[in-house]
Amino acid sequence: MVVRRRRKIRRQRGSRSHGWGKQKDHKGSGMRGGRGNAGLFSHRWIQVIKEAKKNRTKPTGKYGFLRPQQYLKKYKTINVSQLNQSIDTLVDSGKATVKGGVYTVDLGALGIKKLLAQGEVTKKMNIVVELASERAVSKVEAAGGKVDLIEN
Repeated sequence: MVVRRRRKIRRQRGSRSHGWGKQKDHKGSGMRGGRGNAGLFSHRWIQVIKEAKKNRTKPTGKYGFLRPQQYLKKYKTINVSQLNQSIDTLVDSGKATVKGGVYTVDLGALGIKKLLAQGEVTKKMNIVVELASERAVSKVEAAGGKVDLIEN
């Protein structure tokens, strides 16, 4: 069922006050302190306001908001499973070495800053890296390898 009503603004056409009472009501200058340069700007205050705007400086100290993506540390990471899969490719390209069944790789030279623990480790690896999670270190050591943490 559709209700058809005439809009109030259409009904008020021809009315002098449009439902706002006396003729002087709802003229629209109440919040402005009058019209034109009335209110704050009267009695030479306009010069004071203009000078204050010219001499205004930025506030000191911290202000504003930064999105978290802008200031969080971002660096490359690798999981032990990814490293386990790609270690043979790294040896072929000369970025890692193998000696006596033990793989040695410097992740810092590859641009990787942190070693993470997701996945399984099946090969013995000696890894040199700047940061590593505790679980990643324990997984590599359980497979017979070791993780050397370097400090910058």
